[in-house]
Amino acid sequence: MKTLYLINSKNNNYHCRLAEEFRPIVPGEVIDMSDGTSLGDRYYEIRDMNPDVIITFDLAGHALRTGSDTLSLNNIYARIAHILFHGSDYYGNDLRPRQNLSMFTYITDDEDISAFRERFPDIPNVAGIAPIYYKANNNDERAHNHEIIGRWWEEFKKEAML
Repeated sequence: MKTLYLINSKNNNYHCRLAEEFRPIVPGEVIDMSDGTSLGDRYYEIRDMNPDVIITFDLAGHALRTGSDTLSLNNIYARIAHILFHGSDYYGNDLRPRQNLSMFTYITDDEDISAFRERFPDIPNVAGIAPIYYKANNNDERAHNHEIIGRWWEEFKKEAML
C-alpha cells in the first residue's frame, strides 16, 4: 500500500516530527507542501504517484484547488485522512469546501464531533483521535503515540478501505 504524508513545515514546524511518529506504524513518503513547488506541479506529482492513502496534517494539501475553487484532492483516487491537531476554529474557512466520501477528517477527542458536523456539513466522515505528543521526548511518550496511531490506523483501514 502506497502512503503519502502531506505536511507544511513552514507554517507548522512540528509536522516533520509528527510524520516521524506516524511512519513506523504507517510507512510512507513525506511531501512538504511548503517547499516552494508550484501548487499545479505539486498536484500532478501527487496524482502521478498513484497513492492508495494520503494522510494530511492540519489540512496541508487544502491549498490544492481547481479553477472552480474545489479541492483538487477530491480528484485523486485515494483514501485521504485529514488529521487536525487544533480545534476547528483554528482552521477558519479551510474546512468549508466539500469533501468527497473517500476523505476522512479526524479531530481531537476533546472537540464535540456532533457540533463539528453541524458546523461543517460538507465534511462527510468525521471521527476523533486521541492527543499525540508533537515531539516524543522519551520512550513512554513514543509508546503512547505509537499506541494511539496504531489504534487510529486500524480504525481508518476498517472504515476507509472497505
